[in-house]
Amino acid sequence: MEFTFSRAKKWYGRIALVVSAFIQVGCGGNYQAPVSEQGEQQLTRVPMIVDTSAPDRSYNLSRDSVTTENSFLGGGSAFRTYHVRAGDTLFSIAFEHDLDFRSLAIANNLNPPYTILVGQEISFSSSLAAAIGNNIGEPVGNNSIAQTQGSISRAEGLIRTAISIDSNQLNWRWPHQGGVIRGFEADINKGIDIRGQIGDPVFAAGNGDVVYSGRAVQGSGNLIIIRHSDRYLSAYAHNSTMLVGEGARVQAGETIAEVGSNSNGIAMLHFEIRLDGKSVDPTNLLPDR
Repeated sequence: MEFTFSRAKKWYGRIALVVSAFIQVGCGGNYQAPVSEQGEQQLTRVPMIVDTSAPDRSYNLSRDSVTTENSFLGGGSAFRTYHVRAGDTLFSIAFEHDLDFRSLAIANNLNPPYTILVGQEISFSSSLAAAIGNNIGEPVGNNSIAQTQGSISRAEGLIRTAISIDSNQLNWRWPHQGGVIRGFEADINKGIDIRGQIGDPVFAAGNGDVVYSGRAVQGSGNLIIIRHSDRYLSAYAHNSTMLVGEGARVQAGETIAEVGSNSNGIAMLHFEIRLDGKSVDPTNLLPDR
């Protein structure tokens, strides 16, 4: 009888420890950190060299993270929602889905610096169309750097004056010296592909602020997005090395990255220009050469 009681005491002690562990885990399960504090935040220095051995995914991807719920009234467009993934920013979400970041912010009641959380639902709803129809609202200043994962460090404590460049006064320049191997094809190829060699310099196509520097946008590899004005963005995809982080102000011709390769192993730069969130043919804006 004494032996049995001793064994029972030991088992009771073990059960108490297990229950205590579950209680401790449960107490910490309700907090959700901003995207900037989650996941891939181990690299924080500039420049960052990223392993390009893993091929990029194709541009023609199904958007699994986008859910169709119902239709707009009379428009035929889908009412969709997007669930934020680690590494996303408002700018990268808008870029991936061909939207203007300002109208997306208004539709989701987001204010600078547009902090978003992993798992947060972003709506591509009828209010987005309304925001576009109402001239999008007031221009947003350069303090609107989105909170994101620290794949490249953001400039801390940035206080920027608003970009006041007139869209017609932008002085575009080529982001790389190579020849164009694939031109703009509207919905098929939303920019141009420029041949290069791995490690060749990639230049900023104009003055502006870096609003995205990472690899969360599907099919783009290491991607840099620069905001040149309230209406114009430029994007540089498939970089092997990214030399600028979010929040950096760059000048036209400044080296911002190094050429990498696409999913087929071709050394190239994929370059896009967006006007109000929509792709335009860069060769119509870039100087003759």
